[in-house]
Amino acid sequence: MKNYIILFFLLFLSLKIDGQTQRFIYEYSFKPDSLNKENVIKEIMNLDISDEGSTFYSNLLLDKDSIFMDQVEKGKISGNITLDFRKIKKSQANFIISKKYPSLEITLHTSFNALNLAVKENKILNWKIQPETNIIEGFKVQKATTNFAGRNWIAWFANDIQLQDGPYKFCGLPGLILNMQDEHGDHIFNIIGIKKKYSRTFINHFKLKEITVTEQKFNKLWNEYRSDPAKNIKQIHSSSEMAETIFYDSNTKSPLSKQDLIRNKEQGDRKYFKYYNNYIERNLYK
Repeated sequence: MKNYIILFFLLFLSLKIDGQTQRFIYEYSFKPDSLNKENVIKEIMNLDISDEGSTFYSNLLLDKDSIFMDQVEKGKISGNITLDFRKIKKSQANFIISKKYPSLEITLHTSFNALNLAVKENKILNWKIQPETNIIEGFKVQKATTNFAGRNWIAWFANDIQLQDGPYKFCGLPGLILNMQDEHGDHIFNIIGIKKKYSRTFINHFKLKEITVTEQKFNKLWNEYRSDPAKNIKQIHSSSEMAETIFYDSNTKSPLSKQDLIRNKEQGDRKYFKYYNNYIERNLYK
């Protein structure tokens, strides 16, 4: 890590929220395929904390938002708004986590099969604080363990950063969690930067219409999707409004038949299911 980043950390010893939004930057390393542990994906994640709560999301969403707003503004001038996200690197962390203070109500925002879902919970993690201490990027941290979503987890939190929050859904310790990983190292969150923000991040995901569901309902919808990945396409083509609609291949620009669309959807999604099987929350995707 570069020296200026380390110095930046040292300047924030005994950090406290002062009414402004703070951004804590983590590197998320995860192994998507439980049968191929050599494949590791890394993504930069932001934890934005204000007095009202926090939001944890991929930094790639900021790029998407920036391009979206730029295209909208250009479209207003030309009178023709065209949204093209093909050149944007797609986030592999398909979730946003929001927490409300002081209740610590947690909401998982995610999507699949054309559904935008919000899963709310108020679970309190059962932390066991251990005597071991360490140093992470200049901060003294202490060890804590818990069981969450079918995995045993190890956390290192900093008492000097008096925020009971952390990456993903992890929170409730007497200091900010700087490092969080499951016992097998399949999912690792490690802090790499801190900076002040003066306005809340605009994330277009929250402008989408969401369906609020329980964990049980989420799991039911997920298993229905796995058993029939092209169900929504079949429904679209069966509706009277869409029966005559022609779809085109985004690469070849050639028209696609109903059978082509269904086959492509089923093959693509089943390939995804095979490759992405090592979910951070085993209980949700069982």
